[in-house]
Formats: sequence, structure tokens, C-alpha cells
Amino acid sequence: MKGTLFIVPALTDQAGQCTIVGYPGRDYPGKSALNSYRTFPHLWKDVGLMNSSGKLVCLDAQYGACGGADELRACEPLMAGLEFDVDLADPDGGLE
Repeated sequence: MKGTLFIVPALTDQAGQCTIVGYPGRDYPGKSALNSYRTFPHLWKDVGLMNSSGKLVCLDAQYGACGGADELRACEPLMAGLEFDVDLADPDGGLE
């Protein structure tokens, strides 16, 4: 199964990091990932963090185990607003 990762633009820069959220699938509601996240935040899951240098700090295993973490690291430095399609792992460790 495919999933979507989205690096949410921070409302302030006090924390020095951005939240990475995930959506299980590619068919999120809304015109864009940002629009969907801001309109339907309950449908998205907090799955990781990006630091102020654009480096991946952490990523939930379901989104990172099947290449998601490698894909994000390959694109460093990351920036807010980026969206990635990734393969999801099931909670038991295999591909969904």
C-alpha cells in the first residue's frame, strides 16, 4: 500500500523543527497535502520530525521501513511543503 508523507510548514520557528505527517494512501481529501492537512488534520498522523537544517530527525517505522526514510535522506536538505509517496509497512513488519 502507498502512503503520503508531508513536511508541514511551521507556524513559528521557535522549535527549530517541522513536523512530518503521514496519510495512508494517495487519495487524501483537498486540493493539496497542505490544504488537506489544515482542513482535515485528524486524518493525518504525526510520523516524524525535520530539524532546522533540513535533516530527517526521526520517522515512524510504518512510513520509513520500506524505503521512506532513505528517500527523505536522499533529498536532504529537506524543506517544509515537500510531499513524498512511500510504500507503507504493515504494523507486523511486512508490506501492506
